[in-house]
Amino acid sequence: YSVSDTNKDFASLERLDTQTITNYYNTQEQYDEMEQLGTIASISLGLQPLDFTPQSMQTQNLDQDSARDTFNPDMSVYPKNEDGTYTKEDLFMSFLKASGGEVLAGGDTKINPIIQSFREAMAKESFDGSLASLDDIMTGKVDFASLLKGYAQDGWLDADIYAMEKGIKWQNHIGYGGGAWFERELNQAKANGWKASSESINSYVNSIMDRLNNLIGQTRV
Repeated sequence: YSVSDTNKDFASLERLDTQTITNYYNTQEQYDEMEQLGTIASISLGLQPLDFTPQSMQTQNLDQDSARDTFNPDMSVYPKNEDGTYTKEDLFMSFLKASGGEVLAGGDTKINPIIQSFREAMAKESFDGSLASLDDIMTGKVDFASLLKGYAQDGWLDADIYAMEKGIKWQNHIGYGGGAWFERELNQAKANGWKASSESINSYVNSIMDRLNNLIGQTRV
C-alpha cells in the first residue's frame, strides 16, 4: 500500500499515527508497477509492503547478517484456526514482521538498527530526490505532467527518453548490470548530436501519465 504522511519530517516516516493509506495494491504486479514508476519519474510513493501470505508468515530469514538487524519472529508458533484462517495474534505478528518491527514502542524500538540509522540520516536532509509525492499528484496539488515535461526539457530525463526512442527496456539500462553499457550508448549518442525532441518529450510524459493514472484508478482508496 501507499501512504501519505501529515508530518513531512522524513525522520518520522515510521510513525503510523501520522499516516493515511491512499492506495492499496491487490497484486504484486500493481505494487511492482508503482515502484517502477516511482523510480523512473522520481515520485515519492510512500510504499509500504504488507504481506499476509502463508509463505511470508512462515518463512524465516536464514541469512545471519540480515537476521541480526531484522524483526523476524518465529511465525510457526502461531497456529491456524480450525477452519484454516489465521488468528488475530498471527495476523498482528505478521503485520509487525512486514513493517520490520519499527512500529513497536511508538517507533523507539531498538529491534531494527537499520531503521534508526535511516531516521537519523533523513533528519539531516531537506529533500528526498523526488519531484512530487503521489498524494500531491492525486489531489491536484502538483501538476505532475507539466513538472515532468519541464524536467525533460531541461535534460534531466534524457536517459529515459533515449531508452524509449530506441526501444530499450527500463530494466536493461538501469538494472541487472546494464547501466554501464547504457551510459556509454547514451553519451555516444549525445556526442553525435542527439537531443530529446519535443515530440519525444510529449510522448514520454504522456506514457508516464497514462500508466500512472491507470494505476491510481485501480488502487486508490
